Amino acid sequence: MFSKTNFIALEQEVRSRMSERRYLHSLGTAQTCVNLAQQFNEDISLDECYECGLLHDIAREWPDAKLQGYSKEHQLVLEPEEKLIPMLLHGPVAADILKQRYSPSLCLAVRYHTLGSIYMGRMGLILFIADFLEPGRTHLSGDQRDSLLAKKSLEEVCSGLLDNQDAYFESKGKSSAFTSVALRKFLREGGEL
Repeated sequence: MFSKTNFIALEQEVRSRMSERRYLHSLGTAQTCVNLAQQFNEDISLDECYECGLLHDIAREWPDAKLQGYSKEHQLVLEPEEKLIPMLLHGPVAADILKQRYSPSLCLAVRYHTLGSIYMGRMGLILFIADFLEPGRTHLSGDQRDSLLAKKSLEEVCSGLLDNQDAYFESKGKSSAFTSVALRKFLREGGEL
């Protein structure tokens, strides 16, 4: 049975690596991952969902130069947008850091949590959604969040998120990342992760 008390040491470790604001976001994302897995009756470890949400942003506050240096030194395979926008490197960098201690599915989820991917797996789908929907985020209203969570499947929730994201980018004169566009197309065609 899932219990947050099993993660006190990990929470302290994560808290020591980031600002209070980022830590609170990570806690919210971790709990949202668990809530999503329960709401949609996912056959997935709730403990691993919590860990995934807690750990996803461990490199988020690194300076651009450090992210770029790590990526180059460790020869990380990157998406075109990640090469252009260094902040996006925090996903692949964190996944690489975590690979010695955590499962491939957790690392794959962390790797693709910023842009989404058809390769991110079930846990990646949960994390991608949770990162956007955790209650501390202010870019969605409560009604928007509730509307997304009322959908019938995680795939429908993700598709709705991607539609919202695309509309936002359009309003800013930007385009969505290639992996995000491919993910939305995959989901619209009935694909499941």
